[in-house]
Amino acid sequence: MIQSPQAIQVLRDGITLDATVAWRQERESWAWVVEIGCTDFDLVEAQAHDAFEALCLAREQLEPRGWRIGVAGAQADVWPSGMAREQGGGLRAYRMSGDRVGDLVDVFEPVDPATVTTVAEQRAETERRYDEIRRSAQNR
Repeated sequence: MIQSPQAIQVLRDGITLDATVAWRQERESWAWVVEIGCTDFDLVEAQAHDAFEALCLAREQLEPRGWRIGVAGAQADVWPSGMAREQGGGLRAYRMSGDRVGDLVDVFEPVDPATVTTVAEQRAETERRYDEIRRSAQNR
């Protein structure tokens, strides 16, 4: 598993910049906090019940300004299961392919920010893929 903080890249208007992402679990509240920093925007912080959701909330603060965050957890084919969220804090998620759920990936693993999407597009793609997986299972 990768460690916090992590050097990543962010993308806006075709320009890629270096950034950092950090995550931690608060001791008092057990909430997860994600921080994304770059020289071109103020530090963005979000808090949620798991790290993946906190990442989504941080992304939703940056996306209206055109920013895309280069982490695996922002790719359209990546989404955590309920168990990954409850037992693993949302630090790992499944990569879905075709009609099946694939391997686990680290949510904060650096990826090319040109390969990521918005949270809304990711949620829609996840629903589409889960529907496809359900249909495929019913036809077996």
